[in-house]
Amino acid sequence: VVLAAVKVHGNSFEYAADSLKADKGYVLEVVAKSGMALQYADETLRSDKQVVLAAVTQDGRALKFALNGLNQDPDCLKAAGIFDEEKDKVYERDEKVTLSVKFSLAQQSTTYATDFAKGMKKDDYLKEFKTYNPNAWCKDSCDENFTDINHPCRGTSSTCGIHHKNLDPGTQRPCSTSCWRFAFRFHQEESKESRGFMIQVEETAGLGDGQKIETEMAREANLKVFRTYTNYEGVDGRDMGRISKAVKEWYDGDCAN
Repeated sequence: VVLAAVKVHGNSFEYAADSLKADKGYVLEVVAKSGMALQYADETLRSDKQVVLAAVTQDGRALKFALNGLNQDPDCLKAAGIFDEEKDKVYERDEKVTLSVKFSLAQQSTTYATDFAKGMKKDDYLKEFKTYNPNAWCKDSCDENFTDINHPCRGTSSTCGIHHKNLDPGTQRPCSTSCWRFAFRFHQEESKESRGFMIQVEETAGLGDGQKIETEMAREANLKVFRTYTNYEGVDGRDMGRISKAVKEWYDGDCAN
């Protein structure tokens, strides 16, 4: 009965018995029908990679309910459609894009940033650009509060307090020990050098504290910024069309601001 209800309304699993919420086989069946039902599963199963993969394959937004670091596990990110970094993947355009969004992979977060990133991958034009989505990478911070705008770090070696941890010795690129501001600034600079741009996604509650810092860093890097605004919770396919049009017009105008 619960399975039938979940197929129609994923939230129905909230009212299932605790014994069912802790039954892995049963939960796998449930999340295969409604990935978002993962939020009601027992915490041990929200920490189970097999269960999380099944949920996010059905609905990528469910990744925010994964526990014990699985919300930033590469396999889970790929299954959710958020992370598709492939070493040898060739994009149609050389310009690189940096995406400024709120963190959407914590339980209390909205799913707007995740939906937006996936929408970019579906758009015929925007998917031609290699895009850095900070939500797909686990990073450190030289700011103990992470997003204190008064902290001096602006992602440069001269301002970052953990500059010795910011680059992988082999690739000389940001890694899991990097300060998030350094990693973001690194990608902003790559976007600038490739004649790319930044897309900043402002949700209904306004920019996040981290996004305000990213705005300052974009200004310092002299990087073109396209900012989107919304008055509603969901991402509409038409939103991507408007952004595509604006970006095309910018390139047609020889990148004139």
